[in-house]
Amino acid sequence: MTSPLRFGVLGAARIAPKALIAPIAKIDSATVTRVAARDKGRAEAFAADNDIPEVSDSYEALINADDVDVVYNPLPMHLHKEWTIAALRAGKHVLCEKPFASNAAEAAEMVRVAEETGQILGEAFHHWYHPMFQRILRLIEQGTIGDVTRAEGYFNIAIREEYDGRPDIRWDYAASGGSLMDLGCYSTIWVRHAVQASARGEEPTVITATATERPAKIDADMKAELSFASGATARVESSMIQPDGDVRLEVIGTKGSITALNPLAPQNGNTLTVRNSSGESSGQIDAGSTYEHMCRAFVDHVQLGTPFFTSGAESVANMVAIDAMYLAAGLPLRGE
Repeated sequence: MTSPLRFGVLGAARIAPKALIAPIAKIDSATVTRVAARDKGRAEAFAADNDIPEVSDSYEALINADDVDVVYNPLPMHLHKEWTIAALRAGKHVLCEKPFASNAAEAAEMVRVAEETGQILGEAFHHWYHPMFQRILRLIEQGTIGDVTRAEGYFNIAIREEYDGRPDIRWDYAASGGSLMDLGCYSTIWVRHAVQASARGEEPTVITATATERPAKIDADMKAELSFASGATARVESSMIQPDGDVRLEVIGTKGSITALNPLAPQNGNTLTVRNSSGESSGQIDAGSTYEHMCRAFVDHVQLGTPFFTSGAESVANMVAIDAMYLAAGLPLRGE
């Protein structure tokens, strides 16, 4: 029997219970052993609410704990690099929340340290591991809609500037906030992978990008047009101020199209529509939680050596595209 893979959680983040703790509880070969937060009292309350047995006095204590094999890093974006690298150097594997880093240079440094230390570093793009997104990629690879000529990714939802009386870090430049970082990182990876499923290995060039800057340096929304060497084009949209939610991927090919409603979290409702010369088919993909699929894939990657796609050069490439959109929109890179 393989010993259970032991996870430690950095920070009492809102995302952690559904993104890691609940999914890991369903995996016999993994467990969550401890948590740390800047406020130990908050960590203790979080541990009690989520049945986590141990609380560390600090982030540093957690990454050096003997009962932690993997550090889960859902800290604010500007802290991803610092604590991911610290955990890697402490001999721990890391599952880091998206966006992977504040910018591509930070992402590259994180990947380099993982390679130097021999530790595993993955990015928590949970949608990629769900059968819905995998089905989209397979349909494209099989030529169901011909060659991809256009991909459009939309992630537009209203985000308040405060949550439970505290400022939301997504509106804070010092915390590497912005709509493209928190929402558009998904739109970006969706269109990149849709085109790459048709034209292998191609990375986009930014044609134009425009942002609503509010407050200073923060993109309340972002709209960008991209191009690929194959001739395909793409649109990336993200917005924290659009009142009506729009979470969608559109892929147009020479022989048809695919529309995916809610490829982000299909467990909360989704529709996949495919149109080509054979007609139109539409329905839901009922295949459980994206987080469960991702956590299982990561545990299997660490224990069995199976692939975990959203890591390494892939994480850097997504940040390269995000950086290019910020620069094209006349905004500074995050983390500067």
